[in-house]
Amino acid sequence: MFSTSRSVAFRSSKPLILFTICMAMFSDGFTYGIVTPVVPFLLQDENLLINNNIQLTTSLLIAAFSMADFFGAPLCAWYVDRTASRRLPWYLGIVLITAGSILFGTSTNIAMLMCSRILHGLSPSILYTVGLAVLVDTIDKDEVGRWMGTAMSCNNIGIIISPLLGGIVYDKAGKNAVFGIMLGLGAIDIVLRVTMKEQPRSTITFTKSPISTATLNEKQKSGPNVDIVSLSSTPNSESIPTLKPARIGRFPGIIALLRQPRLLAAMYGVFINETIIASLCATLPLFVHNQFHWTALPAGLLFLCIAIPAFGGPIAGALSDRFGARWIAVTGFVATAPLLVLLRLVEHDTIQHKVVLCVLLTLAGSTVTLFLAPLGAECSFVAEEASKTVGRDLYASSFSLMNCALAFAGLLGPMAAAGLMNAVGWSWMTVVLGCFCATGIVPCALVTGNQRAVKQSGAESISTVEV
Repeated sequence: MFSTSRSVAFRSSKPLILFTICMAMFSDGFTYGIVTPVVPFLLQDENLLINNNIQLTTSLLIAAFSMADFFGAPLCAWYVDRTASRRLPWYLGIVLITAGSILFGTSTNIAMLMCSRILHGLSPSILYTVGLAVLVDTIDKDEVGRWMGTAMSCNNIGIIISPLLGGIVYDKAGKNAVFGIMLGLGAIDIVLRVTMKEQPRSTITFTKSPISTATLNEKQKSGPNVDIVSLSSTPNSESIPTLKPARIGRFPGIIALLRQPRLLAAMYGVFINETIIASLCATLPLFVHNQFHWTALPAGLLFLCIAIPAFGGPIAGALSDRFGARWIAVTGFVATAPLLVLLRLVEHDTIQHKVVLCVLLTLAGSTVTLFLAPLGAECSFVAEEASKTVGRDLYASSFSLMNCALAFAGLLGPMAAAGLMNAVGWSWMTVVLGCFCATGIVPCALVTGNQRAVKQSGAESISTVEV
């Protein structure tokens, strides 16, 4: 009896749940990135080209992943926000990523490879949406930024380091070794998800607010107040809200969320972040190969300059929890934009220019975390407000929209960066990337939530949180 209770306590413990979510986010990014350097060589080695065009075939495979991710996320959110348990969609996401890996490992034609990428694209649309929704349900409101930064940094780290490992493993051991790594990660995800016991979902029956949308938007711009109920250590039955799924409204929650300027600004911010990362992943290897004559190994190691600072995501999230998302995120945009422009200074095959490149990439990797984590948490806060307005839980819908922004950036970023590299070269491509980053400053400064100040008095009170 005692051991059983200890087992249940461990399975439903916050550390295990958070580790499971972060591992799922890492696996998602890793599975996406590990295939990227492998695909061109795989297509040639196994003669899977469409019209003998390697660029066309590679682009179609990248597009298949991103489009499946883009369209799958809203469908997942539509289901998740209307159910009391998120277990089924999470299991479905794991099944999809495992099936995609099996198809990749056994592919003998382009159709199988395309189906593999579609399944891999559908999986993050589920795991990202469900995982972040479970994360918000698990942690305290004043820790959202910190843990959102941790989870999203895990995804970025997976995306950044996996091409290096994928290229080396494929070169040394072939497709089956890459397939084995993908299956191994899938197995770890399955074990963790089966072990994890999701805490009771905190889906409170929301009372639809009579406030008009225009009034709500106006309040959000000036820093609205979000009421959070703080319960004493010995609550009575009358003080606890009834937990049950909210009634399905007439219009999808996604439409209600898209009318919130704060969410649109947050989505644009994470879109900028993903575009920067995806663009650098697409152009850096070729640039250093042509400029410094580097092979795949040193080119891959260069990405550690971006990946290692991503571990600072929890710090950026904690800062946004303490000081508010607005100015932390604005600082990130202001600091990152000139660093990207300064990358144009790298022009010659000298030690000095190689050092400058590494330093600038490390600094840029540090500053992008300043707006990724706070804006990810902002999606949670907007969902909290919108849920009260429409009368149902919209967390999964909010995160699905963020995932759509990430998926679109993953598709657009490499294509745009490659086009700019061919048209105007590295120097002007970095200028465009820096200017694009700077466009996030104004919307973030105008509508992103400000400081979250929590005040409590007595054993049972109402906490006012300014966001």
